[in-house]
Amino acid sequence: MTGKSLPAPVKVNLGERSHSIYIGENLLTQLSTLIDENIQDVSSCVFISSSPIYDLYGENLLDQLSKYKTGKIIVPDGEAAKSWKIAEQLLGQYIDHDLDRKSLIIALGGGSVGDLAGFTASIYLRGIRLVQIPTTLLGQVDSGIGGKTAVNHLKGKNLIGTFHQPSLVVCDTAVIKSLKTRDLHAGLAEVVKYGVISDESIINLLENKRKKILKADKFLLNEIVKKCVMLKAKLVEKDENDSKGKRAILNYGHTIGHCLETLSNHEINHGEAISIGMIVASKIAENLGYLKYNDLERQRNLLKSYYLPTETPKIDNHQLLNIIKRDKKAVSNIINFILPTGIGKSPILKPVPENLILKALEE
Repeated sequence: MTGKSLPAPVKVNLGERSHSIYIGENLLTQLSTLIDENIQDVSSCVFISSSPIYDLYGENLLDQLSKYKTGKIIVPDGEAAKSWKIAEQLLGQYIDHDLDRKSLIIALGGGSVGDLAGFTASIYLRGIRLVQIPTTLLGQVDSGIGGKTAVNHLKGKNLIGTFHQPSLVVCDTAVIKSLKTRDLHAGLAEVVKYGVISDESIINLLENKRKKILKADKFLLNEIVKKCVMLKAKLVEKDENDSKGKRAILNYGHTIGHCLETLSNHEINHGEAISIGMIVASKIAENLGYLKYNDLERQRNLLKSYYLPTETPKIDNHQLLNIIKRDKKAVSNIINFILPTGIGKSPILKPVPENLILKALEE
């Protein structure tokens, strides 16, 4: 314990699955306190992390939790972690660590580690408790929040997954300083997404404070992460299992984006793919009369200003269409898109004919 007071958390109200999301600087130094105040009766805990992240933070966190029986499991870095093979190996290691239903899985890393740890926590012993500690901007504003877990299949991203809410989420914005420049930019693509689908003030902030944000200004990062987390928490409360259409707006840019990740074998990272996907969706929306050209250009210019791609790479568009048909929003081969209607305005979910998708890809 450090004696520091904890920031007021963002609450996710989901009945018995309710939990708190803490956002602030240097929260990792208070992990033991955070667990004590939010999770009762812990028998043991195991950190799931990749080598680069564990080397930075793991041993200190392990020392903090020395009153428990603790352990660590190192998994591959990035999307390589999100495979059925790795998930199966991880489950075997849970057995080797004697994890029981009072044990705690602690996901320490980016979105891939969080997805993998969350998925395996959801199916081990039919579900054990999970703490998410996202260490990327992308993880803190999006993938570490909301309880979606998944691993990939060769035929598509995130096709094998569950909903499994964490018991606690810790977003330490100080760790964002250690991100590679490319990873910081990738996380900002998801921030743009939130601004477009829900809150124009986020777009204004990104436009007006660009230089400071690119330098990972701590005050601005806290503000950005909190704005995004509060928006996502509200949507999760309204539509926890993504079955009512309310939470679907969070997939803006993801229909094309996930396909680009798959086709590029993840050489295009998630944020970069979502950046391109948002522009394609915006082109479709403009062609259908839902979005003004000026709003499309405002997004494109903002994404470019944060060094994010906005042009579709050279790919087989018909192969991309085949992958889209396996998207989770597709029904009976009808391809549904989240289409923006304006900056900060609620988007709509609409079926889009293949010819309009191809037109947007080729423009």
